[in-house]
Amino acid sequence: MKSATLTIIVSLFLLNGVLAQDSLRTKHHLIFKIAPLSMFDLDNTFQFATEHRLRSNRWTLSEEFGYGNVKANIWGESFADSKFRETFRAKIELRRYKREQAFMGRYIAYEAFYKQINDRMNRNIGRECENGNCNYFEYANYPVNKYVIGLTAKLGYQLRIRDESKKNTKFVFDFYVGAGVRRIIVNHHYDQTLTSGSFIYYSDGIFSNSGLGYRDKAYNIPHLALGLKIGYIIF
Repeated sequence: MKSATLTIIVSLFLLNGVLAQDSLRTKHHLIFKIAPLSMFDLDNTFQFATEHRLRSNRWTLSEEFGYGNVKANIWGESFADSKFRETFRAKIELRRYKREQAFMGRYIAYEAFYKQINDRMNRNIGRECENGNCNYFEYANYPVNKYVIGLTAKLGYQLRIRDESKKNTKFVFDFYVGAGVRRIIVNHHYDQTLTSGSFIYYSDGIFSNSGLGYRDKAYNIPHLALGLKIGYIIF
């Protein structure tokens, strides 16, 4: 999984490098943005993004990064048993505006998404179990990781915020909706010597244990996107 994660991150940066070459051949435009709603996510992150113009006036490229720690999570009570949980997010988005002038008005966008959650678990593992009865239990503390990879198509609208005299300021408001699919992979790095006689599973579902579950799993789910960003035109 580590090699797959590295491949995804490298691919995102390579795509950014190839597409960004076009933006350097024309007049520079850059918007810096924050995503305030990400701080209210269950796996909350402090998230920022940049958007810059490509060669065509209608096309832009955005890169977005975020980091969150359980100590700064407003839903901290949900992770009372975890002191190590941290979340990383990365997005890259190719956007096409309907108007000739990029950065303003309606747009369609295509987004690649990556999220990684690192945590540790404390649990009792039953040993030498048969028909639900175990001879003894062993306390285990081990790392667990959750990886989310996704693709999303979005529709949105971005506008300049006006001041009291109705003149455009350098602040922008960006609102979008979208739909896509996400691949979720959860790895529990517990004792690899476990046998069929070991009992480690609890009632397990998608939302069990704050989304980490109690065993390894991999599955796909549909995804609906709804969000907003507030930005400032740098130049």
